[in-house]
Amino acid sequence: MKRFILIICVFACMIPSVYAQDVNEVWMQANMQYSNGDYNGAAAAYESIVEQGYISSRLFYNLGNAYFKSNRLGRAILNYNKAFKLTPYDKDINYNLTVANSYVQDKIDTVPEIFLTRWMRAWRSSLGSNAWTWVSLGALALMLGGVLMFMLSERRGWRKAGFFAGVVFLVMFVCSTVFAALEKKDMVDASTGIVLAQAVSVKSSPDSAGNDLFILHEGTKVDVLSTYDGWMEIMIADGNKGWVSGDAIGLIKY
Repeated sequence: MKRFILIICVFACMIPSVYAQDVNEVWMQANMQYSNGDYNGAAAAYESIVEQGYISSRLFYNLGNAYFKSNRLGRAILNYNKAFKLTPYDKDINYNLTVANSYVQDKIDTVPEIFLTRWMRAWRSSLGSNAWTWVSLGALALMLGGVLMFMLSERRGWRKAGFFAGVVFLVMFVCSTVFAALEKKDMVDASTGIVLAQAVSVKSSPDSAGNDLFILHEGTKVDVLSTYDGWMEIMIADGNKGWVSGDAIGLIKY
């Protein structure tokens, strides 16, 4: 009986390593297929890794490249956006996403934003949630250092410097913590999607018999407002909205 339990334990310990080895083999196979020009095969191999629950900006970036090379623009942009969510400061991801977006047929004017709102969003997106978390921890440590300097220093100048340092790093700590939380929320949020169909009619109601309002083409980014019986209520950058079949939209989620 003890020998049987030991065998079971050894086998259970081997499963993760064997599982990881299989994923590494698929990864290498996908990279080789991509290098050999088999972009459809590479995309399928990368997708099999994603289906096993792996999340990586490099994985989504490579998958986006494979889809782009195989002329599946919508899925390429979808995966570039997934990679961008994880590492928004990566130059390669930003460049490829910009290039892919330039092929999108729909050129939609965005609703004007207040300069401060646009600036804050750009500043927040310059780092990912993990990076902002580290910044907040660093600011917290420096803030505590400033507080200790203020409380323990006997010289007036050092106490004054400690007070102002504590205030500055307190503001940095609060801002970076908020940015980290917002970036984390955006990462897990599934309210943004990409049109995967070559063309889809946006309806006035969640019904195939609804009136056609306008047409969207592959690769267009949309906000998903609600879902109902296999339909999605979407809104585009200029504020127009309507209903499309859920099969036509790929959500930017993990």
